[in-house]
Order: sequence, then structure tokens, then C-alpha cells
Amino acid sequence: MLTFDPVGHVYKIGTRVVPSVTQTLAPLVDYSGVPEAILERARQLGQAVHKMTELYDRDDLDMDTLSDELLPYLTGWIKFRSETGFEPELIEKQFHHPSLGYAGTLDRTGLINRRRAVVDIKKMLRLEPVVGVQLAAYKELCIKNGVDVQDRYGLGLRADGTYRLVPFNDKHDWPVFLSLLTLRNFKDKHGIHSES
Repeated sequence: MLTFDPVGHVYKIGTRVVPSVTQTLAPLVDYSGVPEAILERARQLGQAVHKMTELYDRDDLDMDTLSDELLPYLTGWIKFRSETGFEPELIEKQFHHPSLGYAGTLDRTGLINRRRAVVDIKKMLRLEPVVGVQLAAYKELCIKNGVDVQDRYGLGLRADGTYRLVPFNDKHDWPVFLSLLTLRNFKDKHGIHSES
């Protein structure tokens, strides 16, 4: 059975720790030039945006509790849903890959242009290529757990109440993730830890 500790961001199958999609992608992400306070603020705001959209999609959002800072992101989410007709199917769903041994929490699945897609919600202006690799890992998690997903999208919600929907269809994204997972598993097996 898959369990998740949100504080340590640790997934386990039984007692065995398995790598997460986010941890596996770490070599592609470099925030070393960003001050810690800014990173922490962005992380907190990103978590708040994710929780807000989740509660909205579960029809459990108390609008009176939202800060003025969050409202534009909700406006963007509502606009995205309205303009694309997107209806969430899976919301913040955790999956484990039975043979490759990694886990992750995808943001949403649902239909876009009559095709089932996995959508990752970002609170950012630019959607970097690493998002495509992340979505390839989530798509594979879906497929291995019986959810037929054809497409991958990054959704950038913006502080001005707009959004940007970006399709990711580079066929090399999945092999890139596999190579990162292989590297991570090798390092874990041999006790090689990166210097931080």
C-alpha cells in the first residue's frame, strides 16, 4: 500500500521508501541562485494555490477565507475550466509505478478537446521543458494504474487572473525521466549522495 508523508515528502510502499517524481527530477532544477526566503515564499504560495484549486474542484472552497493574493489564481483556474470545458476526473491523485518503483501525486486528469489529459498546475509565468518530463512520469503512472491518458498539459496560473495552457508532446520526455530514475536508483543502491 502506498503512503505519503507530506512533511518529509516521502512515499513508501509498506516500509520501503520509493523515489518521487519531484525528487527524481532534481538534477534538472537549479534554484541555487534564488535566495532561500524567496524560494520559501514561492513554495508556500504554490501550495496555497494547489489547495485552493483542489477545494474548488471538490466543491468545498470557502471563498470568504481566500486572501486577495490568491483570488487572481482562482480566477485563472475558473477561466481555464470554463474556456476549455475541463472537468476534473482525478484530483491530487497519488500513484505508484508497480515495476519501476517510483511514486507521485498528479494534479488533475480530465478531458481537453475530447481527449483525456494529465494537467500539472503551476504558479509561474514560464513553463520550462522539465514540466514535460514531469508530466511524462505522471502519464506513465496513470497508464500503469489503469487510467488511459493521451495528452499532457502544463497550466500556468498567473497573478493577473489569466492562465497559459501549454501542451507537452516531446517523445523524448519519458526516456529523459527513465534515465534520471536509473541514475537515482544507482546512487541510492551504492550510497552515493549529492553534495548540497
